[in-house]
Amino acid sequence: AFFVTALLYASVGFGGGSTYSALLALSGLDYRVLPLVSLSCNIVVVAGSSVRFARAGVTQWRGALLLTGLAAPAAFLGGLTPIGESAFLTLLGASLVLTGLFLLLPKRISGGAEGEPTALARLMPLAAAPLGYLAGLVGIGGGIFLAPLLHLTRWAEARSVAATAALFIL
Repeated sequence: AFFVTALLYASVGFGGGSTYSALLALSGLDYRVLPLVSLSCNIVVVAGSSVRFARAGVTQWRGALLLTGLAAPAAFLGGLTPIGESAFLTLLGASLVLTGLFLLLPKRISGGAEGEPTALARLMPLAAAPLGYLAGLVGIGGGIFLAPLLHLTRWAEARSVAATAALFIL
């Protein structure tokens, strides 16, 4: 299941942390170890994606580094925050369900001309730290939280969004 997850997520530039976490939670692995295993697998997969996106020239470095630089310290703090098992599993499940619902929103809901970033796209740096903290708290890379917001605000074209999310995860 991990190999298939890695293969599928790597094919689109993501790491698979959310699926690793779900598989590990369902297997009954101690919730305190779950983020370590999930993030380790995530790093291996997304490192390759980040390199491929960089070589293809689709990474918008200025924005990607800004979002990642704001999120990384917050993710570190999230990882240090003590949390009980039921709160951890509830937060992980709820955040993944809400992210899935965000992906169902039509792209046009955010306004603006087709192909043009919306006014909300400029606010993405404000979302980076809270998303990083949440990612650190639940032990996944956070790209699953960031990518839908970048997509809805038309922050960049799809491959650049995936490249930014890959760097964010890494």
